[in-house]
Amino acid sequence: MITIACVEGGSTVNSIKKAIEDLGEKCDVLLLSSDNLLIDTEFNIETDLIHSRCGIGDYLDRLTLFSWQVLKNLESEGHYFINPLETIYNSSDKFKAAKILSKNGLKTPKTALVRDYEDGKHFLNTTKMDYPVVLKNSFSKCGTKVDRVNSDSELKKLSRNAIWENKLIQEYVDFKEGDTYKDMRILVIDGDVIGGYRRVSDNFITNLHIGGRIEPLNVSSELEEMALKCSECMNGYIMGIDILPKEGEYYIVEVNTAPGTIGFRSLGIDVDKRIAECLIKYKKS
Repeated sequence: MITIACVEGGSTVNSIKKAIEDLGEKCDVLLLSSDNLLIDTEFNIETDLIHSRCGIGDYLDRLTLFSWQVLKNLESEGHYFINPLETIYNSSDKFKAAKILSKNGLKTPKTALVRDYEDGKHFLNTTKMDYPVVLKNSFSKCGTKVDRVNSDSELKKLSRNAIWENKLIQEYVDFKEGDTYKDMRILVIDGDVIGGYRRVSDNFITNLHIGGRIEPLNVSSELEEMALKCSECMNGYIMGIDILPKEGEYYIVEVNTAPGTIGFRSLGIDVDKRIAECLIKYKKS
């Protein structure tokens, strides 16, 4: 039995579940928003492997710390996770992810944690950086709580509660091409690059959840090498790698342990089956 843990289900969860069952394996969905779910000190499930589609972070103004507590409880019961919970945490924490990636020789935007406006100004002065910069919650998801800051007054306003909202400040990488912004999402499954696409938007936040569009991407050998290195240093089995291109350079801006599959499906890439095969492989090992 393979269990998919998620908050609300959705097309990716349903597609992965179907792919697992089509390959002859049983699959259950642990829906953490279910009214019938009770997490007490005796809570446990019967399963051979858990694939989490949730972690810790701000999502649509709801703190998913509850999800993380459930996953950690199941870990204490000896359950096996793909991706590992350490990988999920390190990827959810955008500051820690940036540090891990940069320490492994991958290019990331310059980044710092901030407690308040003074920390933000200290970052700008130390790095000799000018506006715009990006201010975002380190545990944000799906492009929420991300702001482009253009002035001292905006920084002062948006960093007012930074210490309570796990804010980080980051170098702004201008990846605009003509009138649109185009970043890259590359998917790595069990050490193989499965494919990629470009997310296209009129806004510098390109997430599909908030209106980004899909264009095919020819994954070059350079991009493939970067994506594989990201997955390796994060110890990820299923990883979405988000990359910003600028003037011939590539910046890793985020790594995602629960990447959606709808964008790949729209391009005819059956990543749900590849994810299912990965989960079944480690369930049997």
